[in-house]
Parts: sequence; C-alpha cells; structure tokens
Amino acid sequence: TSHVRDGVELARQYGLPESVIEIIEQHHGTDLLRYFFKRAAENVQEEKETLAEKDFRYPGPKPRSREAAIIMLADSVEAAARAMDQPTPSRLEALVDKIIQDRLELRQLDETDLTLKDLDKIKAAFLKVLTGIFHHRIKYPDDLESEAERKKLVEGNNQ
Repeated sequence: TSHVRDGVELARQYGLPESVIEIIEQHHGTDLLRYFFKRAAENVQEEKETLAEKDFRYPGPKPRSREAAIIMLADSVEAAARAMDQPTPSRLEALVDKIIQDRLELRQLDETDLTLKDLDKIKAAFLKVLTGIFHHRIKYPDDLESEAERKKLVEGNNQ
C-alpha cells in the first residue's frame, strides 16, 4: 500500500493535476492484498493468532471515475498476465474475464458509471494489447540460425 501513498506524494511534489492524484489514490480501491493475506493466514494458523483482513486491504477509496476504474483493471490484468505460464490467447481471455468479474463481485466498480458494454470494450482492448505482447514467434531450425548457413542459401539461390 505504500506505493499508493508514495505515488500521491510524488504527484503532489511535481504538481500533477488533482484528477491524476485521484486516480493514483483510487487505482487499487479497497482491494485485498491477496498474496500477503494468504501468507499471513498460513503463519497465523501455525501460531494460533488472529488475523484482521482489514489490515491487508488498500485504504481506498474505490474508483470514482471511469478512468480510475480502467487503470485499476489494467494494473491488475498486466500484473497477472506477466505472472502467467504460457499466456495463450484463450488463457489471457479467461484471465481478463476473471479479473473483471472479481472486481464486479467485490463491488470495486460500484462508484463508477461504467456499463457492461463499456467493460466488454475494455476487455477487447486489453486482449488486443496482451495478445500483441505475448504472441509467439515461429521457431526456426538451428541449422539456419548461423550467418554462414544463411549466406550459403542466398548464394545458392542467386546462381
């Protein structure tokens, strides 16, 4: 959560517009830091202590603008996609669907005026970018990789 606080501080220091500062404050909403909560919960079970979920939540507020909501979704999608093993187009689509659905169920988008139609457009835009980033290149045979082999092929074709 410190990166939100630090981001707001830097934004103010550099005189960024209040609308940008609000997006920085809102881009995680009141979401749970799942990884850290899960790790803490594992430790608590071993030590028989109690754990407060509120201690593992971003301070908010929830996104209030369309832009803040889009940044929230984009930030989550980008981080999750980078952590994926073998990000195929179908797996990326399932990931984007899950993140959008999670944010809806957790009511993180309630204070924005995004519609389901808007969310479909956002999903399509994310998938276009993600499939461009994570596309797979054709692998060429090793014997064609050396410059000498390529030259031989070119010379043979020119005769």
